Amino acid sequence: LEHFHPRERERRRGAARAELGCRPRDTVFLFVGSGYERKGLGAAIDALAAAANEALWLVIAGRDRHLEKFRRQARAAGLEGRTRFVGGQAEVRSLYAAADCFILPSRYDPFPNTALEALAMGLPAIVSSHCGAAEVIAHGVDGWVCRPNDPGGLASLMTKADEALRGGARMGEAARAVAERFPMEA
Repeated sequence: LEHFHPRERERRRGAARAELGCRPRDTVFLFVGSGYERKGLGAAIDALAAAANEALWLVIAGRDRHLEKFRRQARAAGLEGRTRFVGGQAEVRSLYAAADCFILPSRYDPFPNTALEALAMGLPAIVSSHCGAAEVIAHGVDGWVCRPNDPGGLASLMTKADEALRGGARMGEAARAVAERFPMEA
């Protein structure tokens, strides 16, 4: 909870977003995970395309042996300018700092550490109902729960997240409160 803290987000945010090349008013969704197919990256890319909003970005951290397949998917959808594949990262706090919302529409995931890291940094999260983190997300309060393999529904939630985050909602504080219920000792 100290390592992944909202103050780190505040401290790193400007430089991290500048490095990604996004504008201050863009909404950055961060996907962190390896095994892209199981973690639902294809649905996230399709959802970004379906949302049809030039201010929405998707940053992908992690490794996958089929990386080129997902790069091609993003290119074919015309999303090259708003997707960033940054590979595996030993230090992810700058990525959480650059992001506005965590996204992990997994087909199956018991309970990923990345969801807790994002929540601890004060990021609302969109996770699938097949992800263990869905059990701790209060839909519309500290994040949203989607169905897996539902790009249309996910696009709708991305739009809702964008509106909620622009509307000054206090979702970041609610997200942090969720993470505080799960310290390492617990």
